[in-house]
Amino acid sequence: MQMRKTKEKEVKILTDLEKRFAELFVENYFSQDSKTNTEIAKLSGYAPDSAYQRGYENTTYRIKPHVVERIEELKEDFRIRNQITPEKHMARLNHLGRKAETENMIGVAVNAEVHRGKMAGYYVEKKLIASSSLEDLSLEQLEEKQKKILEQYDLIVNEKEPDDKRK
Repeated sequence: MQMRKTKEKEVKILTDLEKRFAELFVENYFSQDSKTNTEIAKLSGYAPDSAYQRGYENTTYRIKPHVVERIEELKEDFRIRNQITPEKHMARLNHLGRKAETENMIGVAVNAEVHRGKMAGYYVEKKLIASSSLEDLSLEQLEEKQKKILEQYDLIVNEKEPDDKRK
């Protein structure tokens, strides 16, 4: 393993296998797949007999801090590179809409266009939640509501006490 000295500390240089492991680990981290560290180690080129151990070592900071740091750097790069901005989102929706149009998928194209419009603020979804509080009701409405409640819960409210109370 090669080391490079800086003023503060020695920095370990990653091997090709460690670099590949870090790249595949981050790719797996952000994908729909869920590979184990052992599978990632095998795909990186480690021997199948030692892949489990290498997967553990490459993700344990106290054993291989330089690999874990590289994994975190790659994760941060991915987050920055794939950051969704309003401009990128609008451009992507526009691209998908145009592609759907060329494929004669009019419904999909319209849907993409509607979403672009929502992004731009042309459509505002309003939801009305109707709720009435007791303060808003008239005296007659309150009495009617009380009668309905009493009818609904009559068995509970007017339950008679059992005759034979145990002492």
